[in-house]
Amino acid sequence: MLLLLVFLLGVLGYGQTITGRITTENHKPIGQVLVFIPGTNHHTQTDEAGFFTINWDSKAPIYIQKEGYENQKIKYKNQTDGWAIHLLPLDKRNILYTEQQDEYASYLLSLVYAHFSQRTNNYQASYYAKGDLQLNTQRSSYLGQKRKDLDPALDIDSEQIGNFIYLSEIASDLDYRDKLLSKETVHALQERGNSKDLLFLTGTDNDFNIFSSEVSKRINVISPLLPYANTYYFFDIISKEQVGEETLYRIYFSPKRDREPIMEGYIEFTSKNWQVLSFYAKMKGNNVNVKNINNLQIKQTYTYSPSIDAHVKASQTLVFDGKFIVFDFIGKFESSFSHYTEKPAQLMENKTNEYLTFTKDYNLDEDQKLASIRPFSLMESEKKYFDQKSIFLTDDTKSILDSIDKRTNNFTVFKLIKGYKYVNSYKNTTYSYHGLLSTFAFNAVQGFNITSGLDYTKLRPDNAATSYGVNVSYGFSENKFRFSGYASHVFNQQNYSTLRLEAGEAIEQFNQDDPIKKPINSFASAWFGKNYAKYFQKKFLSLKYSQYAFTNFKFEAQLEYAYRKNLYNNIQNPPFVPTLDFTSNNPLDPTDFESPSFKQNEVVKLQMNVQVVFDQKTISYPTKKQYIQQSKYPILEVHLEKALNTTDRNYSYTFGSIGTKYQNNIGTFGELYTGISIGQFFEQNKIPFTDFKHFNGNQTFIGSSPIYNKQFNLLPYYEYSTNKSYVEFHMEHDFRGFLINKIPLLNKTRYSIIVGFHLLHTPDKPTYKEFGIGLNNFGFGKFRPFRIDYFTSFSDRKTTHGVVLGVKILDLIQK
Repeated sequence: MLLLLVFLLGVLGYGQTITGRITTENHKPIGQVLVFIPGTNHHTQTDEAGFFTINWDSKAPIYIQKEGYENQKIKYKNQTDGWAIHLLPLDKRNILYTEQQDEYASYLLSLVYAHFSQRTNNYQASYYAKGDLQLNTQRSSYLGQKRKDLDPALDIDSEQIGNFIYLSEIASDLDYRDKLLSKETVHALQERGNSKDLLFLTGTDNDFNIFSSEVSKRINVISPLLPYANTYYFFDIISKEQVGEETLYRIYFSPKRDREPIMEGYIEFTSKNWQVLSFYAKMKGNNVNVKNINNLQIKQTYTYSPSIDAHVKASQTLVFDGKFIVFDFIGKFESSFSHYTEKPAQLMENKTNEYLTFTKDYNLDEDQKLASIRPFSLMESEKKYFDQKSIFLTDDTKSILDSIDKRTNNFTVFKLIKGYKYVNSYKNTTYSYHGLLSTFAFNAVQGFNITSGLDYTKLRPDNAATSYGVNVSYGFSENKFRFSGYASHVFNQQNYSTLRLEAGEAIEQFNQDDPIKKPINSFASAWFGKNYAKYFQKKFLSLKYSQYAFTNFKFEAQLEYAYRKNLYNNIQNPPFVPTLDFTSNNPLDPTDFESPSFKQNEVVKLQMNVQVVFDQKTISYPTKKQYIQQSKYPILEVHLEKALNTTDRNYSYTFGSIGTKYQNNIGTFGELYTGISIGQFFEQNKIPFTDFKHFNGNQTFIGSSPIYNKQFNLLPYYEYSTNKSYVEFHMEHDFRGFLINKIPLLNKTRYSIIVGFHLLHTPDKPTYKEFGIGLNNFGFGKFRPFRIDYFTSFSDRKTTHGVVLGVKILDLIQK
């Protein structure tokens, strides 16, 4: 128990100067005791006689700290007396003793953070960066497959051009608005090789802002400068140096717990306007959610800018190591920042949300441009790699380009199963074969079945692209082939206006969102006799057009003719458990093997879709634009569907729906996903069951998507199908370790807790509600493709319970 004795020293009131004396229990004065008030600039220390004076102008408590003594926190009291304060020595022999937080170090960092908010809001800087990735292994194969066959990007000739996978340089201008990077304009860029989605070259991707709650777009980590950082870090002043009238501090920060988005390192700063001088941190790739990286280090230096009247970032070095499949690599990205210039807010406005723009000639004479501003010389190995790779870029003769393609176009038996791609760089064409592994399946209608196909794509100099493709499927028990094909043309890569023609014959689920994935249905049918997927046959001809009408507005329209007919089981028993029986292919009555679920019919259907992303971000190149599907606001989706001509007039209908979807980080509390949809059939006709609104249910114990924001996990697949109206709501929150990382032992698992709620209302059924709680990130090492959830559903007085094992990579394999 801390002992505080109050004695008469002077008349003191709120907002007045406080004078006190700090001594031991034996009344011996203690000098150099730190006295400070968090949230203010008021801090001092006692003299040799133990006296201090400080202005207490708020209700905030005073903190008192001295090494070897217990910290004291004194609450404000409106009194007329001064203080005599006794400090108690720490008893480290106490078995309950734990190292106390260095509150003064945390207080000093709060001054650094507070003074940053007072700096100039809008300014511009010049940016240069160089980055590389290099293989760091002698291994050339894995599981009998050569490295280049597993991943063409790892095909290197170390004797000729070293171990480089990727090498690049960039020069750009960075616009900062409200102290945050808002736009980048690239003036010169040369890239060679493949960055493997480790995007740290541009100033936008390389931005690591220790003053922001979102430190980086690529690295999910909590800055030690944030106001709530002391809940994640321990702080310690490891050096203090007096230089003239200013004091230089170095504060070491270390994680309180492992397995959180944290780092370890130090930050150096000066007491003169509390400016950062340098920053260093190391972190684990698993902790900060960076794919393929094991360990990562970052070093920043800051220098004084007269135009900004503040210390600004001058350089940054990012180094890391990791694995591509099983092949070790190392990476390094060095960058420099210069020519800081303050700019008025109106000149910093980014009306188009283009956060990254490439100038018209960014890739012309780029080597000369970069050489004139390069802050450090290229190494000989880097020059050699640039020169060697540049030959392939400047000499586009057929022999040169064919020699490049030859290294990755080789055909193997493994590619017959996996799939194969043949590239002709000279003609800008690509031929693709789908393979057999991901298309082999089983269902009660076709029996064992297989689907494959071929695609051809031609990329034109103006970035237009034409594609053709054909697919063929064969059901062994059905003894039937089905063929379909398509032709597609992308007119440009600015608004991506695209025209696509499709025709053929196909087998489809009644719910054409395909809620029952092929691997799940195949396994459930062949081994357990649970043929959940119900199919019908469609012969069709469709024409589809889509484009970005505006930056925030994407439009799609499709006109389709279809002839639909029923299908029936061709197998009555599962092949591996012949004692079991299949249900019928009728979703309305699984016990009826003879009656059709709908009358065969013809229909001409018009569908229109609109997607609105209110803060749509884009990357602009001279001849193309890239649209980024990320938003801090809900994304709006509108759908309209009209049956224009049908076999029976009772089959005509008009359907409309409006929905939103949202995904965003909620500070340090994890990530929130929501989905809301409302729909209505405006004509109450007796339409075929194929045209009902179906909902994504689940009658298996397997989930196939990373998040469940479009599906119900215990809902029978066709129980709530409707031709009237509906309201659908989904919500999931993944705490991303916010809770579990604070629990000893469990924090070593790297699991995260997920909670969810799902609701469905239709006119003819009681409202369906579903609650879930689960653990995400199951697996080992970096391979964590599983999640497991417990669900409870309520519908009228009916309650159902179930456990679902999520295999998050199934959607990536096939539908």
